[in-house]
Amino acid sequence: MVNPWKTYVKLSAVLMGSHGLTKGSLAFLNYPAQLMFKSTKVLPVMVMGAFIPGLRRKYPAHEYVSAILLVLGLILFTLADTQTSPSFSVIGVIMVIGAVVMDSFLGNLQEVIFNMNPETTQMEMLFCSTVVGLPLLISPRVLTGEVFEAWNSCSEARLREAASLEKHVLLKKLRETLESLKGRVVGRNKDDGLIWRQK
Repeated sequence: MVNPWKTYVKLSAVLMGSHGLTKGSLAFLNYPAQLMFKSTKVLPVMVMGAFIPGLRRKYPAHEYVSAILLVLGLILFTLADTQTSPSFSVIGVIMVIGAVVMDSFLGNLQEVIFNMNPETTQMEMLFCSTVVGLPLLISPRVLTGEVFEAWNSCSEARLREAASLEKHVLLKKLRETLESLKGRVVGRNKDDGLIWRQK
């Protein structure tokens, strides 16, 4: 491993925060509204890239104009669907804005890590950020009881699958038995026919 664990702790916190806020915002916003906000991610990524140490990127004015036009186009495209009009909730908007800000940090932090240590592989980046992020994901799920609900749901699905498999096996055995009986009956009828003809 090339990078220290504390690097991946920061990265995982941002990654899990972004995913959590994005998924959580769907409880307060409908999908078109969330998509509209998430489509603005390009602007915060550009802005954060100018301030994060190790990057300090400078973009020409025409790239900012292009990004703004892209965002406006995506927003207009999303709002054009009149059948599913976006519904807004203050809590949902705050959550999705927080997710967009965290997303802007995420991409830039990954780029800084790759620039500081060119030996860093994508496999290491994915593995370490996921392994470190796992406790960050599981802890709230245990506290809210979602882990136990998921476990029970999986157990029930396994029982339903086992019952379905048992029915399938029983039907297969019944079919084999009936075919065997059919073969015996047909064989007996042929034998009876031969005996009758001989008489």
